[in-house]
Amino acid sequence: MTDQKVAIVTGAASGMGAALATHLIEKGWLVGLLDINEETGSQLATTLGPNAYFVQTDVASYTSQSEAFSAIFSRFGRIDVLCANAGVVDRSSLYIQSHRPPTVTELPPIPDLSATDIVFKGVIYGILLATHFMRFSPQTDGYGKKIVVTASAVGNVPYLALPEYSSAKCAVVAFVRATAPVLKQKEGIALSAVCPPFVATPMLPPFLIDAVGDARVTPVEDVVRAYELYLDQSDDRYAGEVREVVPGATEVVPLPKYRTEFARESVAAGIEPIFEVFHGGPSGVDQKELF
Repeated sequence: MTDQKVAIVTGAASGMGAALATHLIEKGWLVGLLDINEETGSQLATTLGPNAYFVQTDVASYTSQSEAFSAIFSRFGRIDVLCANAGVVDRSSLYIQSHRPPTVTELPPIPDLSATDIVFKGVIYGILLATHFMRFSPQTDGYGKKIVVTASAVGNVPYLALPEYSSAKCAVVAFVRATAPVLKQKEGIALSAVCPPFVATPMLPPFLIDAVGDARVTPVEDVVRAYELYLDQSDDRYAGEVREVVPGATEVVPLPKYRTEFARESVAAGIEPIFEVFHGGPSGVDQKELF
């Protein structure tokens, strides 16, 4: 077992993931690189040196992620941080504008919902597995376990151009906000999310850069700095925080509020009874933190 801190980065072969992995290696971390692209991921691991370890992973598959986490834990003996970064945009048009058949029986083709599988389900799988392995990982000089998720600015405000991706990122933000208080209370894990808009990565096609303009594209370095804000803290002061990231700055996205007192009281009254039935005991969370 190593005394060095160990991070897992998903979507690590390129873009934000590669930048995060490189940054952590430079800071002396051991880093597990998870990506579906074996050639690029292996090349990056070779470039980064012996402190990097690549495992080909399909984050949309629980089996694939669990095998990858097991391999990282087996190699390093601990997992301190998960950077849940993997993502893709819409693979199908859900507006079916090009599907206008002459008869009602000619149904639209099955949509490719890979964005939901990778962006949302993949994050849930990662958080679940990170929680498990972090329970078996020692503390390092009081440094608490952390999970940081790459969400998106279009997860805070709906985006009609990419409705599936936007909805999946919105679900990610909601999942972070919903689970962070429990992970903090029961597991000592600080869960947070960073929400950049368009970022200068290979996932951003040239036509979009042309349309948006270079001045409105967030550099990868700013996303890395937002991650660093969370990872540099030894405590859990930022647990549950969602932060928008733009060039040279970040800003906390406030927690949405219920519009009526009736709705707030109704939902609040159900938290503990529901939690006990579904999760086998009390949440342990002070509801003042939630509302």
